[in-house]
Amino acid sequence: MEKVKYEIRVTSHEPRFGKAFTLIELVVAIGILAMILSFASVIFRVSIDSHRTAVANAEIMQKLRAIIDQLNADFKGLRKDGEIFVTWVAVQTDPCNPNSYERLDRIMFFSDGDFQSYQTNPMVRGNVARICYMLAKKEGIKAERQQREKRILARTQHILMVDNLQNSNSIDLNTFTGTDQQWFYWNNRLEYDKLMLNEWKNVHWAAKQNMLSVITDVKVDSPRVSETVWGANVNPAEPDSIHMLLCEGVGEFKVQGWSDSQQRWIPEVDPDGDGDLVDSHFFLPGFDRVPGVLYPYRAGLLPDPNSNFVQINHISYSGQQVNEANFYSIPGLGRALKFTFTLYDSKGIIKKGRTFTHIVYLD
Repeated sequence: MEKVKYEIRVTSHEPRFGKAFTLIELVVAIGILAMILSFASVIFRVSIDSHRTAVANAEIMQKLRAIIDQLNADFKGLRKDGEIFVTWVAVQTDPCNPNSYERLDRIMFFSDGDFQSYQTNPMVRGNVARICYMLAKKEGIKAERQQREKRILARTQHILMVDNLQNSNSIDLNTFTGTDQQWFYWNNRLEYDKLMLNEWKNVHWAAKQNMLSVITDVKVDSPRVSETVWGANVNPAEPDSIHMLLCEGVGEFKVQGWSDSQQRWIPEVDPDGDGDLVDSHFFLPGFDRVPGVLYPYRAGLLPDPNSNFVQINHISYSGQQVNEANFYSIPGLGRALKFTFTLYDSKGIIKKGRTFTHIVYLD
């Protein structure tokens, strides 16, 4: 008889424990996770800021392109046989600092091109126009009293034509002696002038004073028009004024001409940049007459035929120097014009804006 062998195995049912995280390891892990999340939030914030800055720069560059393209188109057809009126305005920005200033310049000229009205009914077209660039009023408030980033660069365009429209609002500037409201309407709403270039040049000086004052918002001698209606008045909420709006967010607008004799751009408020204005090209402080140039000089246009149109850096230039034969040496005009403007984005991302210069050659 075979013997049966039995093998008894005893299995332990006691639980086995694996190795766990210590408290120190847990704290370190949480710290690393916190650092990763912190870095991620920084990267995310930087990415968002970079994107917003890129969008703001793109907006500013679009504004720059719009201004440059318009300047190039207008000055390509510059009429040197027409009038050019440049006024240089330096405004103190800090009452406690006499050396703080900004430029709010204006320029009016005539140009050849293919021009058409924006809202005149019927539409007006012509080949010669009177054009003016300046920082506009908004709801009657002058540019110097507006926030820099909210200012508007205006471009007014009046097509010269013989009036053949059935339009009771047309104005004959040879005989016009209207009210303030009519002057405002002429400069801000009408888009054409009922006269030709030679007629404009020969308008009597008493009437020309009013016209230039209203167009550029600068007192020319003693105009009989109220200052409240001077200059371009643009309100983006008013469709009737949008045709004058060239660009919003233009904080400063400076016009300078190249001087062959001085080999630099003039005028400057502080030519050597030392903060002392004794060498200023402007009549500062408290000048009585706004510095500028009215081209061309014509004997008998002013009450005093010997009047000087240009005085820069305390030097008076004879009116006979301001004519087409001397165009490239006229102080403030010369062979080229340099435009300097500061542009802001609509969201205020770039706090101080960006400043650009653009040169238009006149020779």
